[in-house]
Amino acid sequence: MVITLKVMIMRKVLLFSIWIAATAFFTACEAIDPLSSEQYRKEIYIIGSYKDVLQSDLPYGENEETFVSIAVSGSQRIDRDVTVTLRHNDEIIRRYNDKYMLDAPVKYQQLDPARIRIPSWSATIKAGEIYAHLPFTVNSSGLHCDSLYAISFEIESVSEYMKSENDTSLILTLKLTNDYSGSYQLEASKSSLTENDNGEWVEVGLPVPVSIQRSLTAISESEVRFFHEKQKETYNDYVHSWDPGGDYFRAIDNYCIVFERIGESNNFTVKPWGSMTILDGEATFDKGSFSFWYDYEMGAIRYRMKGVFRK
Repeated sequence: MVITLKVMIMRKVLLFSIWIAATAFFTACEAIDPLSSEQYRKEIYIIGSYKDVLQSDLPYGENEETFVSIAVSGSQRIDRDVTVTLRHNDEIIRRYNDKYMLDAPVKYQQLDPARIRIPSWSATIKAGEIYAHLPFTVNSSGLHCDSLYAISFEIESVSEYMKSENDTSLILTLKLTNDYSGSYQLEASKSSLTENDNGEWVEVGLPVPVSIQRSLTAISESEVRFFHEKQKETYNDYVHSWDPGGDYFRAIDNYCIVFERIGESNNFTVKPWGSMTILDGEATFDKGSFSFWYDYEMGAIRYRMKGVFRK
């Protein structure tokens, strides 16, 4: 009887101990939420800086708005405002050119500071937010479409937390645009022409269909440039030649065509960019598409291209 009672007491003590331990364990599990506290070191960085170079679309114009973005890392939103101050550092452009652009036909160049207006070099990431913009304007009128313009940014100071160890500098490059630039699908036909007895140029033979994706490059607020027919249109298309840069820019001179807007209308003239012989032509922009025709000469033969560029 005594032995049985002792055993029972021991069993009860053991069960009670197990229950206490289990209760403490599950209570602790319920209390620990890995997302309720900061899991990472909070750092301030420029968005896109991990790439070194970030491209921004910028329309042609005298006062065009753009921005860079600053953010804070971490698993929790910040509980206080953080003021971040930036500055220029043109040295990062030089270092990038020396490291990655040695054989490039065109290198990045710092945009003339007179073209840039930055109201404030400081931006504030508000409590509860994860990023903020630093806005500024650029006068892009007259910039050359084949140049690589860049604006350098670097974090100078932060009011809270710490700067990122790596992502504190950025080269912002400008991709110049207008209302007509972009990627289009070309659907056209190419015909040989002959002059009839009335002095009119008429098509002869069967037209050759042309279907290809084309890029229309902004060269001003009212002009776009494109490569004729199926000519190779990117620098990467020429990298395996003996003179990639020279061949690329010779192709631009030999085969590029310009649509230039006439006043405030939707009509455009057709003219050569360089040495291609354009004899006549016109284009109309409507509902996001260009309808066009142009006559050109190669060798002693006159040809006509007519069709549509559709976005």
